[in-house]
Amino acid sequence: MAEENKSAAAQQAVDAANGAAPAKTPIPIFEASTIHRKIPKAVFVEDVEAWVERYGDEDLFAQMDELLKKYKFMEGQLVRQKASLRGKLPEIKRTLEMVAMLKQKHDGTDKVVDTNFLISDNVWAKAKIPNDTGKVGLWLGANVMVEYTHGDALVLLSKNLSNA
Repeated sequence: MAEENKSAAAQQAVDAANGAAPAKTPIPIFEASTIHRKIPKAVFVEDVEAWVERYGDEDLFAQMDELLKKYKFMEGQLVRQKASLRGKLPEIKRTLEMVAMLKQKHDGTDKVVDTNFLISDNVWAKAKIPNDTGKVGLWLGANVMVEYTHGDALVLLSKNLSNA
């Protein structure tokens, strides 16, 4: 044990002579997270003076400031994600209603959907769309469309609506 302390002290002396910064002691300012987002849990410090004496004020404040910046970044990400979901909420509701209507028409006797669609600015066309497959295509984003059955699409959209 004494031999390890001497070698560590010798290494610090060599580092100091070479102009290297001394090794920093890791400061336990957070605990590992069990939450799926991996957000570190901050440690409550009861005796601040003892912490400052033990770890040094500059190192402690630097690490706490870094942790604060990480929390602020994570908060910003969550706020942006929440705002994005709120913007998508009306679209999810409309899509859910449309899939429910398509399922109702498919389960009934009328297998054709009459609709109007936009061709160009102020030019609309009437169309009869066959609804005999029992499937719909949903845009997932990033130019990806996936074909679902009516039931699977309703489950997916309901889940997305409840998560938003």
